[in-house]
Amino acid sequence: MKKIIYLAILFPFMLSAQQSDVTVSKAINRIAFGSCSQQNLTGNQLWSEINATNPDLWIWLGDNVYSDGIDMKQRRKDYDLQKSHPDYKLLLKQTEVIGIWDDHDFGVNDGGKEYPMKDESKEELFRFLDVPDDHPARARKGAYQSYTYASKQGAVKIILLDARYFRDSLKWNNPGTAEKEALVNENGDVLGEVQWKWFKEQLSEEGVDLFILGTGIQVIPTQHRWEKWSNFPTARKRLMEVISSANAPLVFISGDRHLSEVSRVEIEDYPYPVWEFTSSSLNSPSGLKEDLNKYRVGDKIHVPNFASMEIDWKTDKPVLQLRYYGRNNTELGQHSIQFE
Repeated sequence: MKKIIYLAILFPFMLSAQQSDVTVSKAINRIAFGSCSQQNLTGNQLWSEINATNPDLWIWLGDNVYSDGIDMKQRRKDYDLQKSHPDYKLLLKQTEVIGIWDDHDFGVNDGGKEYPMKDESKEELFRFLDVPDDHPARARKGAYQSYTYASKQGAVKIILLDARYFRDSLKWNNPGTAEKEALVNENGDVLGEVQWKWFKEQLSEEGVDLFILGTGIQVIPTQHRWEKWSNFPTARKRLMEVISSANAPLVFISGDRHLSEVSRVEIEDYPYPVWEFTSSSLNSPSGLKEDLNKYRVGDKIHVPNFASMEIDWKTDKPVLQLRYYGRNNTELGQHSIQFE
């Protein structure tokens, strides 16, 4: 795995005392991210294409393997199979890799805090991600993490939110059928109070030029019938209130859906539009086409893909160039994001 030097405080003239879990002396110009990778489809992966974009960072956004159940030996085997792919091993050698889980690598489809093996599952996730033993996330419940990458160009802070470990229950209409629909848990929570407190503190860090918030399930879309933050409207409202306190542009990145799309919403008391870049699936796309999203910008993508986000630091605020790529690095879509 590529060696990264972690330091407690790197650019005191840029960053406040409220530090990330990890602060890295490194310029970030290109971030690749994706989700939903069937580890058994060893001949149907996109690691070669991802390597060809030469990212500075790869971010897993959940369903990093499909390993439902309580058997941790099997989960480790599934992670090891994913990690053994030659092109993924090459990615580990030349690129830093971080990530968060979603449901199928957490251990139960659409699951939350009721899952009995969540602590053991977290250990397998962190083993897969090569999270160091002294990483602050090792010492707390849940898998949430934060990273600041600071250079003279600018500072990018990545906050990976755990939408599984503390999440309240979710019920369904027509469970077990093709017509299943997630119901609303009006007062249900997603993050848990300890993570909420940590998250608000992380957003208070000064000197950050761009916040990137990673979460397995989608935040902005509200209309589709699958799992999403809007199934927990009180928690989603709280999330929007918290992010409105950020003193820099902010984007969400998410997975889960087995389709890719860009969403945009305006929220009260926040000077920038909030964008969400969903990238899913790396090798098992959905054939469903009826999906509604009134916040969508551009078209959906229904083939295997990953996202590449380039950050241009030549202006006062970072300009983002988002591209989706498929097999043979075919460009599937692009979006240019400017924060006024």
